[in-house]
Amino acid sequence: MASLKKRKGSKVYQAQYYVPDLVNGGLRQVRKTTGKTKKSEALLAAAEMERAAQGIIKSGTDKAQQAKAILTEMGAEIELEKFTSLSARKHVARLLALATGEDMPAYTLETWAAEWLRRKGRDSSKATMARYKSHADAFLVWLGDERRKKPLESVTSQRVREWREKLQDEGRAGKTVLSYVKDLGAIYRAAMREGIVSFNPCGTAIADTETGDSQERKPFTLAEVGTLVEAATSEEWRGLVLVAAFTGLRLGDAARLSWESVDLQAKKITLIPSKTKRKKREVCIPIHPDLLAYLLAAPVANDSPAAPVFPKLAKTPVNGAMGLSDTFTGIMAAAGVDRGKPSRVIEEGQDRGAGRITWEKGFHSLRHTFTSWLRKAGVSEEDRMTLTGHSTRDSHAIYSHADEQAGRDAIAKLPSLNSKTKKP
Repeated sequence: MASLKKRKGSKVYQAQYYVPDLVNGGLRQVRKTTGKTKKSEALLAAAEMERAAQGIIKSGTDKAQQAKAILTEMGAEIELEKFTSLSARKHVARLLALATGEDMPAYTLETWAAEWLRRKGRDSSKATMARYKSHADAFLVWLGDERRKKPLESVTSQRVREWREKLQDEGRAGKTVLSYVKDLGAIYRAAMREGIVSFNPCGTAIADTETGDSQERKPFTLAEVGTLVEAATSEEWRGLVLVAAFTGLRLGDAARLSWESVDLQAKKITLIPSKTKRKKREVCIPIHPDLLAYLLAAPVANDSPAAPVFPKLAKTPVNGAMGLSDTFTGIMAAAGVDRGKPSRVIEEGQDRGAGRITWEKGFHSLRHTFTSWLRKAGVSEEDRMTLTGHSTRDSHAIYSHADEQAGRDAIAKLPSLNSKTKKP
């Protein structure tokens, strides 16, 4: 029989009664507000609520009875304005288990991020995975031990904006912050595709992120490239500068270029850049005469096709102290080539902050230089994209097959460094 209870400080009576728990077995206590302040009226309301609950449970098949019991609970929570996304997931999970016998996957922020990284690790490059993990870890650390263990759907758009603002306040450039938020958004998009969540909280934060403060890279002039070649600290570095300037390859790909990718007879370099390794998108770049002269004279370390063109540089890390990037900065200084403006200026005594300082010119400027030379030579945008491996239009890249002769003609239009590219 239904009884009445009152919460401390409340004038409204609550009905308390028991019904069979068709999901877990035994009896289950139900507490609902009667909405009444008079005891006599509350008793009548409580009795009616108990009869209604018992009637719903007794009607229909076993599964139908259990489903109706779950729906009754949902209705009660909605009536009391206690229905949330968390309770909705709980009830839907019970219905799914009842109907199919399968459990609904339940992920916390921490466990889904780990699962997403595991899946991405199967077909992403090491550099890309390092970025994904760094960005995911940054968000989880910011959340703290307690919040990172909450359900995946507990993160709101406001929470993501707060994280974005924290990244900005630490000194990161707009494009860097956008990269962090986009990677978090990718984690949620994957969850949406699997029906784990119904909302991506990163959408507005991505759209509102200002990137106007980000550093714009600038290409080297022809004279600067020639000076860099002359100031190279070794023959391998001299060759590396030539490769980057006349192929547009990124530092890691250029430094680890192998002889099996170089066809001296056909005068072309063919490889899959590390950044497009997952999509297996190959680039084929005709060899410029200046670069060909270097490669023809360069020694081959061994007879293995996989031998690196630059044996010593291939073993050197790209970043870090004494890494390839820092070494090239030293070559620029020796050549008297200005790095340009920094992404931000640190005043004396000012905290450097978390953001990395970049400059207008660095090794990556050689890729900009290559693209700029192609554009000035009148090479079409489509052919430039093919040679550099850029692909903002995936369908175009898949169905467009570049004419190798057109690429050869494009490379032939590039300027020569003349005497600045002496053979080793």
